[in-house]
Formats: sequence, C-alpha cells, structure tokens
Amino acid sequence: MPLDVLLFVALGLGLMHALDADHVMAISALSNEKPGVRRTLNFSAHWALGHGGVLLLSGALLFGLGVAIPERFQQFAESSVGVLLVALGLACFWQLHKETCLATRSSMDSAMDGAMETRMLRPWLNHGHKGDTDRFLAKPALVGVLHGVAGSAPALAIIPALAEGQLSFAMSYLLLFSVGVMVSMMCFGLGLAYFQGFLAQRHAFLYYWSRRVVAMSAILLGGFWLSRVV
Repeated sequence: MPLDVLLFVALGLGLMHALDADHVMAISALSNEKPGVRRTLNFSAHWALGHGGVLLLSGALLFGLGVAIPERFQQFAESSVGVLLVALGLACFWQLHKETCLATRSSMDSAMDGAMETRMLRPWLNHGHKGDTDRFLAKPALVGVLHGVAGSAPALAIIPALAEGQLSFAMSYLLLFSVGVMVSMMCFGLGLAYFQGFLAQRHAFLYYWSRRVVAMSAILLGGFWLSRVV
C-alpha cells in the first residue's frame, strides 16, 4: 500500500480514536464543571496536545532509540484512567453543589434581582477572564498525557509493520494520527458546548439534570474501567 495512503489511514484512525468512551467522558466531565464554548474548546485542544505529545515522544524513543515505555507504567496509567474518571465525576457533583448553594443564597437576597440565578442557569455564556481559564488548562493536558500513555501500546504496535524501519514515516504516522485526534475531539467539544448552551437557554430543567447525568456517567464508567483493568 502506498505510504501516502497509509498516512491518510493514520488520520482516519485518529479521528475515530478520539471518540473512545473514556476520552469523550473525560472531556465531558471536565467541561461539565463550568460549561462554556471557549472553555470546552480549550479543554479539548489541550487534552489533544497532551495525548499527541506523549505519543510522539513515545514514538521517538521507541523507533529512534529503541526505548519503550515500561509495561508496568502503562498498566498503572490504564488503571489511573478509571480513578481519574471517578474523580472528575465527583468534582462535577461538588461544583454543582456549590452552584446550588450560591443560587439558593442569592434567591434570598432580592437586591440581586435574579442575577446569580441567571449565572447559574447559563454559565456557558460566561467565558470568564483569560487568567481564570489558563489556570485550568494544565488539567486537560495532563489528562491527555495519561490517556496517551495508557493507549500508547496499541497505537505504536501497528507502525513497525508499516514503517519498515523508516523513522520519518513512523513520526509522520503518529503526527497525522494526533492531528486526527485533535480535530475529532475539538468537533466533539464544540458540539457539546453548543448543546449545553441550547439546553441552558431553552430547557433549563433538562440542562440542570444533564449536568448531573454527565457526572454520574463519569463515575460509573470509571468504576467499570477499574473493574476491567484491575
């Protein structure tokens, strides 16, 4: 098969890989704490950068120097994904609890004139200050690194049969795979953000419960993940 076709396949595999259940749920839970279009896109992009960065580093070490990530470390990362999902779900519930307390407190203060209630129902419109957003960008990047380490073995296993010893091809394959992951995850993040915004504006009750469903789903998937890998 021509090399350009194989590279195109790498891009397609990256587009599909991004939509694995644990990846999608991690981004959903991260953005669910404080929904917003810009925030969700930033989270999606930085998750993809962390995921792609560790894959490229792993590929360079393996195909350039013959150094592989220790199997025990990969197994540890695989288990940590489950713990992470549970932690993200619990963090969502804690954030939702704080929002409920603030909304309740504001409802008793007529001088607020419903300003806090509106902010609680439509946080996705409040992009926040740049400094506030930047403080949280390290979290999705680290989550992406963890997912990249956990899934590095399957992603790297197919390359030796295709690269035929060509380091340049191996790195190009991983780069296009990572580009596909980023494009797919950012498309998902954009769709998620606008769906939450639609619910916040038109169906506040459904928006209220959808955020709790996401948090509970993260916890359940994390528990299932742990039962599968432990």
